[in-house]
Amino acid sequence: MAISRRTFLREGMSAAALGVLAKRGLAVAQGSRVGAARGGDPSSSRPFAPVPLNPASVMVDGLPFEATFTGDFYNSPDIPFHSCQNCFDGGKPPAPTEETDVVVIGAGISGLATAFLLKKHNPIVFELRPRVGGSAQGEIWGRTRYSIGNAYVITPDSGSFEDRFYRALGLDKVVRVHDDSDLIELGGELLKDFWSGSGTGLPPDQIAAFERYGEVVVDMGENHYPVIPLLPDEDNQWILELDQKSLRQDIEDRMGMPMPPLLAAAVQAYCHSSFGAGAEEISAAGGWNFLAAEQYGRWVFPGSNAYMADALWRRLQETGKGATGDMQTVRAGCRAVDVRLVAGDRVQVTSSDADGQYHSLLARRVVMSCPKFIAEHMIHDLPALDLEKYDAINRLEYRAYVVANVLLDTPIDRAFYDVFLLGDGNFPMSDGEAAANSKVVDMLNGNYARESAGPRSVLTLYWPLPFGNARFRLVAETAWQDYATQLVPQIHGMLDMLDVPVQSVRQVRMTRWAHAMPLAGIGLMANGTTKFLRRPIDDRIYFVNQDNWALPAVENSILEAQTYAAEIASAL
Repeated sequence: MAISRRTFLREGMSAAALGVLAKRGLAVAQGSRVGAARGGDPSSSRPFAPVPLNPASVMVDGLPFEATFTGDFYNSPDIPFHSCQNCFDGGKPPAPTEETDVVVIGAGISGLATAFLLKKHNPIVFELRPRVGGSAQGEIWGRTRYSIGNAYVITPDSGSFEDRFYRALGLDKVVRVHDDSDLIELGGELLKDFWSGSGTGLPPDQIAAFERYGEVVVDMGENHYPVIPLLPDEDNQWILELDQKSLRQDIEDRMGMPMPPLLAAAVQAYCHSSFGAGAEEISAAGGWNFLAAEQYGRWVFPGSNAYMADALWRRLQETGKGATGDMQTVRAGCRAVDVRLVAGDRVQVTSSDADGQYHSLLARRVVMSCPKFIAEHMIHDLPALDLEKYDAINRLEYRAYVVANVLLDTPIDRAFYDVFLLGDGNFPMSDGEAAANSKVVDMLNGNYARESAGPRSVLTLYWPLPFGNARFRLVAETAWQDYATQLVPQIHGMLDMLDVPVQSVRQVRMTRWAHAMPLAGIGLMANGTTKFLRRPIDDRIYFVNQDNWALPAVENSILEAQTYAAEIASAL
């Protein structure tokens, strides 16, 4: 088989990537620290939160639930920057009392990766939550790690930056590679070869459409893979043209026929799961960047991507043990509220601690690794600094989702990683239908990457909310009860499917992510929006987040960290 475009391009960049990593030195660097820590207890900020073996529960229609959401813990009045959080007495932030080279704001994968690559420059990382990891957090129940956020990464090309990065963190030693097709649930039955049309009972012409779709996916992966982030020295015009079409339109154009209803429903389920949006809403470039990459398999870690966040957190904790030991590298529970350019080629960053007290420091470079719609409120006088960036931020849209973990006092006998849940095949095919009838799309085996089987197991359920006002539904006062009530019958159906007795449910734990996924909308690369989103301000304020490309991919977070960490390191 000919080498794929994706492999060629990634490996073509690997020599430069290897050189950059060698210069940075991926072994942990330690140095002196100045100033005072203002975060909470460093050990409590770990991405994995412990769960008691016998957690206290409340009953919802016969099932035991944790009595509150995890993840985005705030309720409507407390949403960050929905009220003024940098209205200082006297109109100015307090004078700085610390100075450092690099500040990173936001401790999801984007921020942790950037800080890790810049650790020789003694970065300080601010995180408003009590735990780091962003939407790559997890929990530990007994000896079982499981995800309460995102799930996996695409198998990296050998020698690529991603491959080197994962291996530097030791992820290759714990990974389980999933390179098989997922199961599809249809009408309560689990189908192994659904994407070939097998077992669907469809007429021959619709089976032929499934086969044609499979040919198109393979061709995109092998010959027309849209690499995102765009490669600076490549002719990307064809990707920009692809970006101006919807994924659904492009699939049907390449198939030369409309998708039959069941195939369209399955593609829609994939898009809801991966993008929080329908195939008609997302860019064909962004859509194929995901769909075609799935051919290369997936790396699954114990606790999913929380394991990566935890590995980064541990490296940064070690970095914080400098000669004087008096500066905390990762400051969880500290909300950065104000970022402004000041004299002397510096940036002043002001944060609010757990007691509501403001503290300021000076940095030579600042990396904004929080969502852009938060960053715009934090950067002092952003419209005057970069009006094009300000306008681009206001063109972005974000989608929400819920992750539910079902803790079971029994093993799961059936072997699987991910089951797509199509129900009767009548899947929501529009924003309005999704708003009226959203449901769990993915049922994952939370123990998939565990080293050995144990007496317990976990089902991790992904419930995308692919409609515009979902973020605000999730922070309504009645949200927890509403979603728990809707979840109960869905869980019963899954337990029946897997022959798991309902009495084995120890607890159901729901996590909400109210602004987790940037919408990969049509034309955002082609019309320059992503260019303005990524652009640094005065070569002092940088931006590293998956929403740089309006694409909810962990790989993009890591690759953007690589790009801008190299720029910052060369300037310091």
